[in-house]
Amino acid sequence: MPRGIAPCVGLAASLLVSGLSPAKAEPLPTGFVRLRELAPAIAQDIRYATPFNFTGTVVPGYDHAGCVLTRAAAEALIRAEKRLARQGYGLKLFDCYRPVRAVAAFNDWVKRPGGQDLGRIFHPGIARGDLVAKGYIAANSSHSRGSTIDVGLLRAGEAALPTPTEAGPCDGSVSTRPRESNLDLGTSFDCFSERSALGHPGITAEARRNRAILAAAMSAEGFRGYSKEWWHFTLAKEPFPKTSFDFVIE
Repeated sequence: MPRGIAPCVGLAASLLVSGLSPAKAEPLPTGFVRLRELAPAIAQDIRYATPFNFTGTVVPGYDHAGCVLTRAAAEALIRAEKRLARQGYGLKLFDCYRPVRAVAAFNDWVKRPGGQDLGRIFHPGIARGDLVAKGYIAANSSHSRGSTIDVGLLRAGEAALPTPTEAGPCDGSVSTRPRESNLDLGTSFDCFSERSALGHPGITAEARRNRAILAAAMSAEGFRGYSKEWWHFTLAKEPFPKTSFDFVIE
């Protein structure tokens, strides 16, 4: 996964809540698309456009709660969704393209004492200042290249769940951690915990099975997983393997 910050107010905040695009959004760089324009039915909960993330506040660069990806990654993701639909499942997106300024804000947040921090939920048992050393936050992120996705698994037809506002530790019991799906995946999204590792032995058999279903569908459509985070996938043949972008998500 390798991953300032001020709440949006007024019109911008209402757009985040509704998921609607601002009327005058700037055109995307060549090769990028807004996923809702291609696949509006795929569930989205773009977490860094809300205060419910490990920083406790909206992250710079996320002016709109919508998934932006390279066209190649978006088309592969749509194929994965169709593959899962045949098995009775669907996808739920938590993060897609991530501006460089957001990655910089994460690193600044780690170094800056005080302020907002939802550590009791997202990094229980790990001090904020240790998140870089332990590999949970990095100076650069593959998300900034536009072909990396953080995604969870749903049952087909599952009613949309709102962004959580409160919860227990992300690696706690399924009944107390952030509720993102009716399926058990072992931890919630963005959980800085050893239990987030794909093959961690401490999760339930159901969680292992659900992680395997998600990983198999993503792999079949050309994505590589990340062993320490069950939700993290990068398109193997990404179109911009050496280019990081910093345009704002509008």
